[in-house]
Amino acid sequence: MKKIAIVASLVAIGFAVTAFVAPTSSEDTTFEGVVTYSMSVDNPQAAAMMQGSSVTMYIKGDMDKTCVDAGPSKQTYITNRSKTDSPIILIEIMGNKYQIKTDKTKKDEKDPVIKYTDETKQVAGYNCHKAEITVIDEQGQANTSNVYYTEDIKVSPSKNGQFKGLKGFPLEYSMKQQGMNISISATKVDKKPISDDTFAVPTGYKLMTKEEMMQDVQKNMSSGN
Repeated sequence: MKKIAIVASLVAIGFAVTAFVAPTSSEDTTFEGVVTYSMSVDNPQAAAMMQGSSVTMYIKGDMDKTCVDAGPSKQTYITNRSKTDSPIILIEIMGNKYQIKTDKTKKDEKDPVIKYTDETKQVAGYNCHKAEITVIDEQGQANTSNVYYTEDIKVSPSKNGQFKGLKGFPLEYSMKQQGMNISISATKVDKKPISDDTFAVPTGYKLMTKEEMMQDVQKNMSSGN
């Protein structure tokens, strides 16, 4: 049961990360390429399962694809930033593939509250400024996190996500999820052409709600599959 709980936490981390990698607002949309992030947590059991975990983001025009490799859980988020639609979410857990159904009844998200500071640092060779971002979660609780963003990476505006309205591109972020502190930091920014095929949605994934998927994962783990 403990292992099931850890895997559930890793899946939850992925859902949280998709908010992190949502691109930011800018009138100049010149960047095309790949941004690679490292990811770590302060939970020893989760950290052991997540050794070598990473987040890779492919960006071209209004499209981005984020791949989260978190040990036993591999997750892909495909987003069109010109639309308010939820991203396409694909998850692989121990050989099983799922596509998460979009919740059409979900209420509109409140815009995050962003407080800019004078603090700066270098991340992946880019000058970054610090901002404090407060969002309201599904339970109505306010959560404040720190982000370091650069104005030197310019992408098209995002119409939703945790970084909606941020005046730069996030390269480092820390947050709390499932009782764990998660740190995500860019290690490499690679400007290069990206094929349109990168954003094609693959087949072979079972369409389920997030709750149905977790029930299926628990069933498979309990039976040893």
